[in-house]
Amino acid sequence: MNDQTNQFCREKIQILKEYVSKGEELLSNIENWESLAGILAERDVLIEKLQQLETHFKLENNAIAYNEEQKSQINELIKLNAEIDQDIVRQLREEQKQTMQDLKTNRTNQKIASYEISMTPSYGAHLDTKK
Repeated sequence: MNDQTNQFCREKIQILKEYVSKGEELLSNIENWESLAGILAERDVLIEKLQQLETHFKLENNAIAYNEEQKSQINELIKLNAEIDQDIVRQLREEQKQTMQDLKTNRTNQKIASYEISMTPSYGAHLDTKK
């Protein structure tokens, strides 16, 4: 294996590790909706970076030859990324269900509050029976 291939493998592993850390960051901030778009954008940049790296390397060298250790490490990182993505989807669905339940509860509470009986009349005048 030549130096170019080793460099390519190191860069690919590094990008995959960064992708794992972004996935973990996404998992830890799943309830913070404002930060999700930024984290997802950073993950998209990493995917583009990986695609460019592979395209550039294939144009120069035709084929990629990994040694067993690199191949194993890359496969483990890809598997870990897939598992993290599944966890993210699961948590987003749970968050969505909880948000929908909260909205339903809020709406029910608003309806109940609008039906509340007011002890003071909102219109008309009190009739005095003595007159």
